[in-house]
Amino acid sequence: MQFNFDDKTENFLKLILKNALKHNIRVFFVGGAVRDNLLGIKNSDIDILIEGNAVELCANISELKIKSVHKEFYTVKVLYDGLIFDVASTRVESYPHSGCLPVVKKVGVSIIEDVKRRDFTINSLYCELKLVSDNIEYILIDLVEGVNDLNKKVLRVLHANSYIDDPTRILRGVGFKYRFNVDFSDNDKILIDNYLKNIIRENMSISRIECVFKKIFALESGYDIFVEIIEKKYYKILFDYELSFDYFRIKNIIYNLKLNKMHISEFLFLLIKNACQEKPKFNSLTELIKYFSKFNNSKLAYYLYKTQDINNVCKFLKAKDVHIFLNGNDLIELGYKKGKIFSEIFNTLIEKKLENPSKFLSKEDERKFILENFPKD
Repeated sequence: MQFNFDDKTENFLKLILKNALKHNIRVFFVGGAVRDNLLGIKNSDIDILIEGNAVELCANISELKIKSVHKEFYTVKVLYDGLIFDVASTRVESYPHSGCLPVVKKVGVSIIEDVKRRDFTINSLYCELKLVSDNIEYILIDLVEGVNDLNKKVLRVLHANSYIDDPTRILRGVGFKYRFNVDFSDNDKILIDNYLKNIIRENMSISRIECVFKKIFALESGYDIFVEIIEKKYYKILFDYELSFDYFRIKNIIYNLKLNKMHISEFLFLLIKNACQEKPKFNSLTELIKYFSKFNNSKLAYYLYKTQDINNVCKFLKAKDVHIFLNGNDLIELGYKKGKIFSEIFNTLIEKKLENPSKFLSKEDERKFILENFPKD
């Protein structure tokens, strides 16, 4: 294998290797960096794995600054020459309950043990780094026939309980399917079907699973991933109800509201959460603006899908950018007393500015309109 890094990154890797060599510790890349290298995809996010205790090794390298330590998983974030790197320890993990966070049982194990905790074979490829005459050599290690599966474009987990231990692997697998044009193996499809028939939600890490939903919906193919998750009922991992959607309407809302990836992700997840959404009645335009001003774009999209209240949403989108020069203090200076009249004035002013923006180009235009149309008590 061959990797091309900038000088800072290469110097960091050499520093790690020189110190690891003193303690007879092996150093690897693992997971996405190795997979993407074989696929010819540029990946700047390298996962550095120490066949030992990464926290102890990095703490004893004076040139590194420890930024943070994840004690539960024996991972460490370090700063070197202005760059931040994540360094992990080989470990054995177990899942006390389906869908919960894994528990580390042992650290510093061989990669033969470490590989057992990983998800798919294509993400379980290792690349050992060796320092030879001050040059780094990269040696591919495939313990699980991951290269073969990568060539066949197959997603295959490492053991029969993999989806039971961590059902987010189903969701992440769908993400990989659309990113890398791969698909679940026939056996994996059977394992997934069996899991969906016997879901145990007790003790699940809900926040972790929600995070994975949002992450895959934010991918380039987030909408297609959403459709597959609905059609194949993968949402059942978290939600025990039936869902169906008008996909054409969803696409129209995404297009018309010009949602970015983050808002598309939040919107699609709100649809899966299926929360109730009221359709209030508004007595004035200012009341409507005040109500919708609390909504970000994803929540506005969700409101629109659930209520089909196109008229009021369009009113808000037109009105929200209308700038009023006058404020409450200006009205008081003009001789108006605080009360309902203020709301009436601002509501009417917004409506008139929407009808004829060129008529209200200054603060003086607004004053003139108000004095002509709202008599003082």
